[in-house]
Amino acid sequence: MKRLKGKKQIEILFEEGCSINAFPFRLIFLESSETAIGMSVGKKNFKLAVDRNRIKRQMREAAKEYLWPLLRESANNYRLMLIFTGKQKPEWEKMIKEIKIVAEKFKQKAL
Repeated sequence: MKRLKGKKQIEILFEEGCSINAFPFRLIFLESSETAIGMSVGKKNFKLAVDRNRIKRQMREAAKEYLWPLLRESANNYRLMLIFTGKQKPEWEKMIKEIKIVAEKFKQKAL
């Protein structure tokens, strides 16, 4: 799975994409020519880069388990941006549970 890069691609995703909210996550997706996924954690809530990077690593691991299989079996390609909107560091078990919910909502809405 490719990482979502490029200011232009991300701008288009935010302008034209659909979103799914499942606190503490927000998933923005748009049908595209290739599949790419990006992760984001706000600097406003987590000042230290160490904290932001840890949360993003955990999000990538959870996404590998629940979002990637959906994208592989889909006939279409999507660009995704998964944003952590919570204000406290998440527990691993809770994060997995919430990403599962996001994946189910994505499956219902997009696939």
